[in-house]
Amino acid sequence: MKTLVIGFGNTLRQDDGFGVYVAEALAQQPLPPGVDIHTCQQLTPELAITLSQYDRAAFIDISAPGELAPGSLIEADLLPQVTSASAVTHHFNPATLLLLAGTLYGHAPQARVFSAAAGEFNLAEGLTPPLQSALPLLTACVLAWIQPS
Repeated sequence: MKTLVIGFGNTLRQDDGFGVYVAEALAQQPLPPGVDIHTCQQLTPELAITLSQYDRAAFIDISAPGELAPGSLIEADLLPQVTSASAVTHHFNPATLLLLAGTLYGHAPQARVFSAAAGEFNLAEGLTPPLQSALPLLTACVLAWIQPS
């Protein structure tokens, strides 16, 4: 089974880089055969062809601040769908990318999003303390998900 892990975000905007940092932490772990790690600043339509070649995909990102405390973990299965009117412009999201992979290339993998609630998006490198604490926890969640059944 082929699994693609995509960690995305801007490492120059504090907690926005969380997905990249988790993907980098995963790349340092012993991974099962067939698991590939990819990092990027943002999702783009060009990733659809790559995504279509995998059985499963994990998307790792930060969630906008909201009702949850910074560092709170969030996991959810994803289905291919257009989730906003701007989904094919600047703000491309995982569900729309799955839809594009299925529509254009005939296959959308089973997918799951792994995230944590953000604290700060200041112009700075590194994570805030709550996200530093969440990083190994979410890394463990993704590792558990990618292990063969």
